[in-house]
Amino acid sequence: MSSTGIIILGIIWILLSPLWFWAENTTMGIIWLCAGIIELIVAFIRRNKEKKNK
Repeated sequence: MSSTGIIILGIIWILLSPLWFWAENTTMGIIWLCAGIIELIVAFIRRNKEKKNK
């Protein structure tokens, strides 16, 4: 998967995490929020490596 796809996925997970809080499932909300943040970090690291290789 490209770094752009991972960025989009991370943003979607972060934006959807409040739905879990609203559904009173805070554990899933925290997991989705953390996963989204981790996805963004990984995506930006991969993007920097792709730029260096060019």
